[in-house]
Amino acid sequence: MLAYERYLALYASFAGEAGAGHPVEVSLEQLAGALFCSSRNVKLVLRKLIDDGFIEWHAGRGRGNRSQITFLFDKAAKLLEIAKELARKGEYKRAFELIEHFGAGTEARERFVAWLNGHFGYRRLQTNDAEASDILCLPVYKPILTLDPKELYYSFSAHMVKQLFDTLVEYDRETGKLVPSLAHAWTHDENGMEWTFHLRKGIRFHHGREMSAADVVYTLDRLRGSRASEWFVRSVVGAEAVGQRTVRITLAKPNWLFPRFLGSPALSIVPHDLAERDERFWSHPVGTGPFRFEAWTEDRFMMRANAEYFKGRAHLDGIVIVIMPGGTIAYSKSWEQLLMKEEPGEMQPKDDWEQKEFICNGCAMLTWNMRKDGPQRSAAFRKAVDLLVDRGRMVEELGEDRIYAASGFHPEERLDRLPDRSDHELAASLLLASGYDGSEIAIGTYGLHEMDARWLQRTLADYGVAVAVRLESFESIREPGVLEEVDCLLYCVVFDEDDVSLIELYEQTGNFLREHMDESLLAWTSEQVEAALGCKRAEDRSRYLSAIENRLRDETHVLFLLHKKQNTFYNPNIKGVGLNSLGWIDFKDIWLGEDEPLAGNAG
Repeated sequence: MLAYERYLALYASFAGEAGAGHPVEVSLEQLAGALFCSSRNVKLVLRKLIDDGFIEWHAGRGRGNRSQITFLFDKAAKLLEIAKELARKGEYKRAFELIEHFGAGTEARERFVAWLNGHFGYRRLQTNDAEASDILCLPVYKPILTLDPKELYYSFSAHMVKQLFDTLVEYDRETGKLVPSLAHAWTHDENGMEWTFHLRKGIRFHHGREMSAADVVYTLDRLRGSRASEWFVRSVVGAEAVGQRTVRITLAKPNWLFPRFLGSPALSIVPHDLAERDERFWSHPVGTGPFRFEAWTEDRFMMRANAEYFKGRAHLDGIVIVIMPGGTIAYSKSWEQLLMKEEPGEMQPKDDWEQKEFICNGCAMLTWNMRKDGPQRSAAFRKAVDLLVDRGRMVEELGEDRIYAASGFHPEERLDRLPDRSDHELAASLLLASGYDGSEIAIGTYGLHEMDARWLQRTLADYGVAVAVRLESFESIREPGVLEEVDCLLYCVVFDEDDVSLIELYEQTGNFLREHMDESLLAWTSEQVEAALGCKRAEDRSRYLSAIENRLRDETHVLFLLHKKQNTFYNPNIKGVGLNSLGWIDFKDIWLGEDEPLAGNAG
């Protein structure tokens, strides 16, 4: 225990109403009990606190004369000072733990977060040389679970992977076309079963070695055995380096979407020499991307600009991602600099700030577990629940980032088809027909989806459907047994690239939707996917993929609930602010003009 912790512990135990600056009578035995140490050790602690200027101590002389301790600093003020110092060192988690432990009855937490808000944003830091460093410091309220491209399940981890790595090609959502990236050109045979990619010259990994065809072959091979990403290479029967900068890939069956597979973050190209021999590679990854890895702790993640990036150096010099405790978002209301509003919650930007609103390419939905016995196995029961959920009322009552009802995966579908209105009378008859006996169903969820789950719990209870909410974390939701034990799962899907991301829902082992499908539906879905991949024309592929979505909706295997929006509020002096398909700021393009200083920068 450090000196300031001992001070706060003793203050909490003995200062009482007297507070700082007033002597309090106490015995060595009492102090030792409060610090869980011996009387001998407590004398050493007292000496340290005196030397550091925390307390004054007057030892009692003679029998019956008690000692006196005077606390020289108010607890809340000292706690706030210590928390700020820890935050400046990047020890954010420790700062919040300290406030949580010692801040009861004070406004320390609210005051600390108010100060911390000014600590975030775009900062221009003067270094030893003449050149200043432009740093973007952003808070997030979820952890980075992995930086290994082949293990991606969540959009935030995928976004961070895209900062460090590149893929052979990229999908341009605005034009609907593939564009070159690490590969400058590619060809295919007439059947869509052999694909050849030609790599750019001179692209170097962050450790200095030039990327080669061997790295591409290794990247494809290492996906074998991955739960999250093996489906991408399931039909690959051969990948070979044809010289230093050409790769030929042979498939077992036609796949006209295969180049778009190669634009997925899961297919980010990794250096074979480092990944093969270094077991710690994924805790300090090396790619070709716009930013280089610098540090990763439970508090923060740091990157520096890749000065040799082949698409042009980032304007920023560095990025600091601060992993905030989940309970702090409610206090984050007054941001003084650029902030990505990644999670819902009230926000009050300055009047002259600009806002970018982004409708997430995806939806909030509920999947029924068809591999478990229970009421959900009945189509009548599932349809009844669907009819009981008034999505419009859900949006109105919960508000925040919820924007309108969903009838399918993609937001644009609302223009073609509105969700059915809730029908309580029909729902009641379907519940009766299903034989539902009032037994409890368990909704599993995690993170901020809890609000939606609790709303469903209250709403369905009004109609006799008993619901228990099983709240998990991002990590625990995937632990063995959790998906199998819940009757349904409430979560959001976010699509980076429409067709490929949609197929991923159906084909990725461990994906929530796939894990809840029964065997017959899985087999049929796989047939539809294979037929879609064999179609050269996009409209023909769409017919097969739409059939899957329609069946999921019509048979209520999925309850499409809501579409959501995200906002970025930012200082108008900051340029290049844009949101990518994952709903995150594109870090590479942000900049601040030389003649446009930021007012009120916090250290």
